[in-house]
Amino acid sequence: MSKRTEMEKQNRGRATGLCLPAFFLISLLSTTGLSTVAAQSGPATGETRVAVDREDPGKLAESLEGDFDTGDIVATSAWAESLNLADWLGPLAPVALSPFFGIALLSGLSLYGPDWVTDNALLGSSGPLQSQTLFWIFVALTLLTSLPRLTKVSKPFAQAVDRLETYAVIVILLIIKVVSAMETPVDGETQVAMIQFGVLSFTADTLLTIAMVVNVLVINSVKFFFEFLVWLTPVPFLDAVFEVCNKSVCAALMAIYAYSPTLATIINLAVLVIAALMLRWISRRVQFYRTMILDPILARLWSGFGTPKRPELIVFPNDSIGPFPAKSRLRLCRDESGDGWQLVSANWWSPARVHKLSAETRPTLAKGWVMHSVEVQEVEKCRLCFSRRYDRTLAELAESMAIVVPEESRQTASPDPRHEFA
Repeated sequence: MSKRTEMEKQNRGRATGLCLPAFFLISLLSTTGLSTVAAQSGPATGETRVAVDREDPGKLAESLEGDFDTGDIVATSAWAESLNLADWLGPLAPVALSPFFGIALLSGLSLYGPDWVTDNALLGSSGPLQSQTLFWIFVALTLLTSLPRLTKVSKPFAQAVDRLETYAVIVILLIIKVVSAMETPVDGETQVAMIQFGVLSFTADTLLTIAMVVNVLVINSVKFFFEFLVWLTPVPFLDAVFEVCNKSVCAALMAIYAYSPTLATIINLAVLVIAALMLRWISRRVQFYRTMILDPILARLWSGFGTPKRPELIVFPNDSIGPFPAKSRLRLCRDESGDGWQLVSANWWSPARVHKLSAETRPTLAKGWVMHSVEVQEVEKCRLCFSRRYDRTLAELAESMAIVVPEESRQTASPDPRHEFA
């Protein structure tokens, strides 16, 4: 065995030691009813379960006294190594930054990398990435999705399909994970780790799969936001510079992963923490940008999408209003009495909050080049922006909602369309 192979195995051992505490600490903090059960089944041993009553400190202290069983330590280490956390978590940051390019690099490493690189749960010789057809397909997809990002004229198209690219790569990663799990030999002595959240329980592989999906979505959402800000910046070649830098960072992170999955995992977790801290503020703006860009396109491709089903509008306040922060996705509609208007949270996952608007001043419509807006009077005037989804029936919709439509409303539009995204 070469020194490089020994070094790589040592790195994987350190990765397990670093990732497992964080993995289970996050699980422990997220629920009060977590318990980890290691079940070992065999023809002679049957099933063994270990449980600790955490509500009785005395019993907990007694359970921690005495000598540790070295057999348990060996079994736990073997189970932890079988998860291959560093192999699966290490490449997620570059894949999130450039999904198609990241998969192409992983397939290239699996096909053409040296033995010490392919000695890996993800890049193994029997894995799905060992396919030249897959490699060249993703090289072609990388070129197809990267070239439109180089100019401001074609970049909106690439931005519109950015989330589809991310979802496609997530599905491919999940397929690779499932295939890898199916190819792993199972015998009577294999340990199955169960992590329980209240009445729900998951295998460690299932929880790792969920963590992989969340990891890619969080980092990709933050990347999309900064990419859109670059597009709004009126510098001609800045989009091309950003795309080249993005691909360079992706390649550099993948090179680090090839050298040491441990180091790549540490970098990935650091990037994930930073992105998670920014996610709530950024996600509202990403949703706002996507709605304003995609709605008019979908309305032209599908006439039913551009026809309102009920007298309401999906709006985004320019500033905080009532309990809602700026750029929240809301529904503007008439209240129950029919004399006023109200804002209701429009996301299915958010709590149903309602804010009644002042009935003294009727909302006023203002048309724009990229989006329209409704001005309402609160403590001061507030703009509620909405997309051009209902342009064909906007007059009828405004009349049904009792919104004032000035005759020369288009003259109030910003001279520069980029100002409307501020």
